[in-house]
Amino acid sequence: MKKIFGISTLALLLGMAACGGGNDKEAQLAELKQQQTEIQEQIAALEAELKAEGKGAPVEKKTVPVTVAQVQPDTFRHYLEVQGNVDFDQNVLVSAKVPGVLTSVRVKRGDKVSKGQTMATIDAQVLEQNLAEVRTRLDLARIAFEKQENLWNQKIGTEMQYLTAKNNKEALERSLATLQQQRDQYNIKAPVSGVVDDVRPNAGEAVAPGVGIIRVVNTSGSKIVAEVSEAYLTKINKGDEALVRFPDLNQEITATVDVVSRFIDPSSRTFTIELRPKNVEFELRPNLVAVVRIQDYKNEGAITVPVNLVQRDEKSQYVYVAQKQGERFVATRKEVETGMNYQGQVEVLKGLSANDQIITAGYQSVNEGQPVVFNQVSSLQQ
Repeated sequence: MKKIFGISTLALLLGMAACGGGNDKEAQLAELKQQQTEIQEQIAALEAELKAEGKGAPVEKKTVPVTVAQVQPDTFRHYLEVQGNVDFDQNVLVSAKVPGVLTSVRVKRGDKVSKGQTMATIDAQVLEQNLAEVRTRLDLARIAFEKQENLWNQKIGTEMQYLTAKNNKEALERSLATLQQQRDQYNIKAPVSGVVDDVRPNAGEAVAPGVGIIRVVNTSGSKIVAEVSEAYLTKINKGDEALVRFPDLNQEITATVDVVSRFIDPSSRTFTIELRPKNVEFELRPNLVAVVRIQDYKNEGAITVPVNLVQRDEKSQYVYVAQKQGERFVATRKEVETGMNYQGQVEVLKGLSANDQIITAGYQSVNEGQPVVFNQVSSLQQ
């Protein structure tokens, strides 16, 4: 009541001064200032009394329950992810060397074959007849040469007769060897040792050179082949470590970049890389889909946080951390500078230190200086 009375009195006096228009204005002003000082002293005294009685204190901010995690330095890695497929050094689609009709197919899928083993044959009846004819002529030529050689050794006959018989025999031997080589081309043989992966034609079907009919795979030399955008040409080098995942097998292995092609495909603007897998404990098959992750950036001792914790405004990026003030913790906004991000984690270059307690849940409900209480405390890992 005293406070209200004092303020009313001041207002009344000011009003009277404004309306009176007396001659001694300076005296009136001094009197009013004196009264104003007295009223302010009364107001301060009343506020002190109310505070001592527990009344009129500033309203405390509401305490918000949050989850925090301690920031810990870790190794941050960034990977380039591309899709590739499994291939083998010895993955051969064998074709016929001569055109013709298959007379037999001697292998089936899954059969193991050795290098040089005959897998199929082509009809060579005409060539067989030629071979039989040449063999017959060669037999006669050998007999004639042996007789002529005996006569020549006995100094009977002329040298020309001897040389003619020898030449006929040798010419027929060369012709027989050539025909035998031609005949061998009618046998389709395994160029490498391995497993038959595919047999396309059946006996009785026509085949031609350049058209693959039997696939042979040697699974001892596996590799992963992938096409990479030319934008990453300077970021991938031979010897780079990589992770390779096979979604269909739910398996993951490590690999090393073994080949980086120098040629850029003009249509797709990509280049080819080959990776050699390490410690493969399961079976790989040709053309199996592989997801390749090649490490193109690494920062040891980096501080990383989930990317969703980083908030943005018009001026900066920031996160909320819990800092102790007296006997309680309050939310404090910290501006940060971020780097690369990968799989939901972002690298924090500036703004956070080891053991800072970043608010990971409830950060949407806090403001600067907001009291917080912890629901859970954990360690933040990459």
